[in-house]
Amino acid sequence: MSTSPAASRKPSLVTIVSIALVAYAACDMIHEVLGHGLACLLMPDVSALSLSTVALQTSRESRWVAAAGSIANVLVGVLLLVLLRRRTRLDSLGYFLWLLATLDLLNGTGYLFFSGLTNTGDWSVVIAGLEPTLVWRIGMSIVGAITYARAVTASASVLSSWVSAGELDPGDAVRLCIPAYIAGGLLLLFGSAMNPIGVNLIWLSGMSSGFGAMAGLLAVPRIVERRTVGATPVADTGGALRANLAWAAAAVVTSLVFVLVLGRGIPLVSK
Repeated sequence: MSTSPAASRKPSLVTIVSIALVAYAACDMIHEVLGHGLACLLMPDVSALSLSTVALQTSRESRWVAAAGSIANVLVGVLLLVLLRRRTRLDSLGYFLWLLATLDLLNGTGYLFFSGLTNTGDWSVVIAGLEPTLVWRIGMSIVGAITYARAVTASASVLSSWVSAGELDPGDAVRLCIPAYIAGGLLLLFGSAMNPIGVNLIWLSGMSSGFGAMAGLLAVPRIVERRTVGATPVADTGGALRANLAWAAAAVVTSLVFVLVLGRGIPLVSK
């Protein structure tokens, strides 16, 4: 059965999902390794014990180490969005960088809101012992909610600029966001299923990060649609994100390592 011309002009769903799987895994490692891991190296009285998809376990709790994961996500996300504002051409690398920036910002700001709301996770460690606790939690939730909303609109702004430049059809925003949200969320969920710390982290890390923190992706297409009303439909938007064997192979390798190796945890100290 032949593929219809309309379908062939759309970005490849396989490529979108492949890029999403790599981006979600990268976002998680930015949080755990670049954030928590680098902070451990800078703190002489804290050492890393093991690394998994859900946590970098350390010899003791530290406010700075706990905060560093979200801070790393936000800093990387902001840097990537700044770079992308100078990039008017949409290609597979551009889409990867945009998605990684979006995920980093949503994860970093969403974690602040989540910890304030539930008093769990990294930011509950950051405010531990600070009084009055309820005021700190409310403050974190408010700041988290405001910055999260700003992250969503900043992400949508980049997609809108690609629509304005004729690189993307307004309707393609749904195709770039929804499959990525589902595939990446499932990756983080599966990656947490075999974690060596506790079953509760399947919810606290896998489900809440994969589907809760990244839910802002679902709002991006609607914002793009509102901002690009009247934009001329693009005749062909599939060329930049055509089927790509390299991205598919990267996604398979990344997913296997993420779930089967990192998911089980990697000891960082000898017994």
